[in-house]
Amino acid sequence: MARGFARVDNPGNLISSQGVTGMAKALSDGRPIPFGAYCFKLEFTPLAVVACSVAHPDDNRYGPFGPILYTAGPNISGILTTDDNGSPVECPAGFQDAAVIGRVPSGVGLGIAYGGFYVLFE
Repeated sequence: MARGFARVDNPGNLISSQGVTGMAKALSDGRPIPFGAYCFKLEFTPLAVVACSVAHPDDNRYGPFGPILYTAGPNISGILTTDDNGSPVECPAGFQDAAVIGRVPSGVGLGIAYGGFYVLFE
């Protein structure tokens, strides 16, 4: 059973959660990334993090259902991935309990599905 969860909408807003004390957009070159990389502050240290896209009628508008979401586990520090320009992506201080990285199919870069995503923290 999950100890916590979060629901994030397409603009990247945390709209419901349990066990989550905060969410921040990941940073690239010290600036928040608009879409596709999210960092979480939790009430506990998770052992596992699982995320999935939320289905939306416009999912296939510009290509296959996506993005494919990748997750990172507890105590996130250092570089998570790179952004569309190849710059390193990191979580801001205080939001390093877990992270979700969305990667759009076909190598377009970071992104988020039209319906947003759910993430479970165990």
